[in-house]
Amino acid sequence: MISANYKLLAIGSIAIFLAACSPADNATAVSKPPPSVKVSTLKTESIQNHVQALGTLLAKESIDISSNVTEKITALHFNDGDTVKSGQLLITLQQDVENAQLNSAKADLAEQERELSRLQGLIATQSAAQTEYDQRQTAKLRAESKIEEIKALLAERNIRAPFSGVMGLRLLSPGALVSPGTSITTLDDISVMRLDFQLPSLAISAIATGQTVVAHSEALKQDFNATISAIATRINPLDRSITARALINNPNKLLKPGMLMLVSLITDEHEAIMAPESALQSIQLQHYVWILTDEQKAERRPVELGIRKPGFVEILNGVSAGEQLIYEGYATLQPGATVTLSADNTTGSN
Repeated sequence: MISANYKLLAIGSIAIFLAACSPADNATAVSKPPPSVKVSTLKTESIQNHVQALGTLLAKESIDISSNVTEKITALHFNDGDTVKSGQLLITLQQDVENAQLNSAKADLAEQERELSRLQGLIATQSAAQTEYDQRQTAKLRAESKIEEIKALLAERNIRAPFSGVMGLRLLSPGALVSPGTSITTLDDISVMRLDFQLPSLAISAIATGQTVVAHSEALKQDFNATISAIATRINPLDRSITARALINNPNKLLKPGMLMLVSLITDEHEAIMAPESALQSIQLQHYVWILTDEQKAERRPVELGIRKPGFVEILNGVSAGEQLIYEGYATLQPGATVTLSADNTTGSN
């Protein structure tokens, strides 16, 4: 009786086990839905290679106004920041002695001219010798030369603007004694600014006179267009850089000499396929992307990378425009795996 009960219990256990392993339930347990991914359509776009450099602004023309002689300042004919014209009187130095000498020289010239006029009449009546007339003529020429000499001395004491521009801050006041080399103020022509910047000599083939570059001022939070006007004829042997000069129109006088500018110039422009960096899978030195085929299968492709820009990288080869790039959900994919599009995927373009 006990043996019969054990047999019935064993048969029941086997039946339960077979029921649990029925084909219908086993198929349900191993069947999984295809992975869900997000894709975008690859396309070509125009990209640019940029080279950046720091540059310093210089005025078109710039000088320190100083005196050629040691003398006292009697008058300043400008205010700080004034716009002046070329030839405009800026500073008057003491010139009393020179004015007295000029008056004396003019009186001497007038006397020589009177004597010449008188002798001319006497020579006509043969009442004076020709030699006396010639001596007076020579004296007249000396008097004229003396006047020009004194005028030159006066010009040194009347300091004028050598070019049109904007006056800086005056450093001295009337009554101050100045000597050669003493800076009185500054004068800058800032209607056009010069921008000098250095580039690696390897980029020399990418720059040319007449080329347009973009100069950014962090202080003004503004970009300015500049045109390369000259390129240095020598390369710096220490850092192997070459200096270029660009000109920037400055009608509103926003730019000031000495400002730091970030220069950006285009060295190359071409059509390329750009992919999101998030779609890039890197294994050691090899890079891959995943492509969704027409059969809705995932295909891993080795690719070669080019330039980068924020969030994107250039794909040089390995993919073609129009293909579907898997940019999300590829982490667990296997090559050839069937995938489905995520419900919130919008198959757009990069």
